[in-house]
Amino acid sequence: MQDMSSDGARASGETINAAIDAAYEGRINRRRFVKILVAAGAGVAVARDMAEQAAHAQANQAAQLASLKAEYDYIIVGGGSSGCILAHRLSQDGRASVLVIEGGGTNLDQEKIFNPGIYTRNFGSDTDWGYKSVPQKALNNRVIVAPVGKIIGGGSSINATVWLKGDKADYDAWEAAAGSGWGYDAIIRNFKKVERYAGGETAIRGGSGMMATRKPAMAHPVTRAFVDSAVGLGKVEHMDINNVASVLDAAGQQDINVDANMRRISAAHAYLLPALSRANLTLLAGTTVTRLDISGGQCRGVVAVVDGQERRFSAGREVVVCAGGLKSPKLLMLSGVGPADHLRQHGIPVLVDAPQVGANLHDHLLVRLVFSTKDKGAPQIDTGHSGIAYMRSSPSLKGPDIQVFGRQNAPNVKDLAPDMGYLTMPGLMKPKSRGTVRLASADPMAPLLVDPNYFGEQADVDAYAAGIEFGIALGNGKGFDGVRKDQLSIPGAKKAEIVEYVRANAATYFHFVGTCAMGRSSSAPVDEALNVRGVTRLRIADASVMPEITCCNTHAPTLSLAERAAEIILA
Repeated sequence: MQDMSSDGARASGETINAAIDAAYEGRINRRRFVKILVAAGAGVAVARDMAEQAAHAQANQAAQLASLKAEYDYIIVGGGSSGCILAHRLSQDGRASVLVIEGGGTNLDQEKIFNPGIYTRNFGSDTDWGYKSVPQKALNNRVIVAPVGKIIGGGSSINATVWLKGDKADYDAWEAAAGSGWGYDAIIRNFKKVERYAGGETAIRGGSGMMATRKPAMAHPVTRAFVDSAVGLGKVEHMDINNVASVLDAAGQQDINVDANMRRISAAHAYLLPALSRANLTLLAGTTVTRLDISGGQCRGVVAVVDGQERRFSAGREVVVCAGGLKSPKLLMLSGVGPADHLRQHGIPVLVDAPQVGANLHDHLLVRLVFSTKDKGAPQIDTGHSGIAYMRSSPSLKGPDIQVFGRQNAPNVKDLAPDMGYLTMPGLMKPKSRGTVRLASADPMAPLLVDPNYFGEQADVDAYAAGIEFGIALGNGKGFDGVRKDQLSIPGAKKAEIVEYVRANAATYFHFVGTCAMGRSSSAPVDEALNVRGVTRLRIADASVMPEITCCNTHAPTLSLAERAAEIILA
């Protein structure tokens, strides 16, 4: 693609996304599609290839949906990040029939999706399942929104497009729980399979994978100021933060899964859309799976509502649930697999008493710290991300438990123009607190009871207070001396005031994991091959199986996990 200004690149990206979606849905013909892509900066050969692929996909899916079968080899529940990967990999050799059932829609042609700069507009909209937490006692009884993507691509279609792989210590913890198949080496192998990094392949980065990633521009003054301040606080500069195994005390710039035209590259774009022309893959969108069809200790398929009518689909090989950290345990419990007392409370027959289904829920907390500038700031570049730093709240920790982002401006701050400020945003990345996902009723359409139990453990309070202090020190660091006017958030605060600020302002990082945790222990809901204990021919492959959350945003680790799941299933 040609080089463009930020605004020009964004406009081009919007045009490309709109054209792709229209082509895959058959709303524009091949010739028109090619003209649009070429005008937006794509090469003629690339545009023709994309047009050919889109035309085949549209015709194929129309034919598949016109003659839905009663049985498929594999049924994938959920067309989110993991489901897109499993759909691509399980249908790749053409020998197995695959049905993907997604509750959301397919319309990626929406500005709030293709423009990552306004991703929060998805929250509470038609592309979000709209979950909320129960009142969080330790956060001043606040109800915290819990966004979950309701569209193909799932979270990868509505997130902030941050691309981070985390620390080796994250995967050492996975290996301790679930064996060597989930250790650092296996995860890195699959990261490389996922990633097509614009900077090229390295020993631990992928250069020819499915997901296009790149580093945001370094030119913004806040980015350099952030990194210089972090270095001044003892951090080691690694501008390619994803190219080091350990990020214990590192600072640099994170990556984004956004192309050069500022177009979001979701798992749907990278994995699912290219596969829709395959005769053995069917995508059934806008369809809710209400329960798994389990009898005799075996999952025989799923029950779903199709066009208002209940319908059963049988799985000749197995069902793979990819519904995410909140919805995967919901589906298990609706199907009779979960804590026996809880299921009986709602009149659901208990098929497998699995007390840990829906338990072990944890998430990242995020707080914004606002600083004003002496003068009007430089225009936003790319997504507005400006630097990242890691720290350990205690030297005894094997990996970092605090992650801090910088932001080039300060949007949505009362009485402050966005270009007259910048942010540091500390996140609590390794919470000790654990919560639950529980059913409100046996009705599949009823809301969930989501209780992350934020700040439930004193250890989290202490760790996050240290993290906030670090975020304040970063914003006040020497790197910002030429930029900073005032610290607007809790200036001069002591620990007690910092804790109260967190209780009043902390929000979710949207990284719900652990509710169907994998492990070798018999108490783990899922074994190390991702089989649901007590039910054959049923696996789970999404963030719900993470035994412990990563120290970074969970998108890239989830995709790597899904690639690993495909390896296991196909083996």
